[in-house]
Amino acid sequence: MEEFKEDVPHMPLDLDQCFPAGYVIGLGGSMYYREHRDGRILCCGPAGAKRFRKKEDAEQFARRHLGYAGMEASLCEVCWVLVLVESDLLEPERYWDGCRFSCDPESAAVFSNYQKAADCQKRCGLQDASMIDQRIVCRGPIQMAA
Repeated sequence: MEEFKEDVPHMPLDLDQCFPAGYVIGLGGSMYYREHRDGRILCCGPAGAKRFRKKEDAEQFARRHLGYAGMEASLCEVCWVLVLVESDLLEPERYWDGCRFSCDPESAAVFSNYQKAADCQKRCGLQDASMIDQRIVCRGPIQMAA
């Protein structure tokens, strides 16, 4: 096994490339916009959702392509957060809000990339108490043109 480790060049894993942050369009519940196909809107879970780098791009896309009568869409941010490791499986997760851990996901400190979350974790001495995870936080409805 040691021989194998020496033969493989060291390649750091870029989590931001594997799991990009940004924005997705929420379509209700835990469903997100994926694509249009044959005149239909396809939705999916978080992993397959169409990602947008900027908030404005997601909002503009929704207004242009999802502005059907009665269609409701939400702007959702895909971001990195610090989650308390010691949370009991039966209780709600607790998120770092910049000062302490809170059960309110809306107050969680969010990071646009993994490295920023890791830097905060280290700066606050939370390496043993928290883990870095990616979450989707709903930022509210997208106002469609009237």
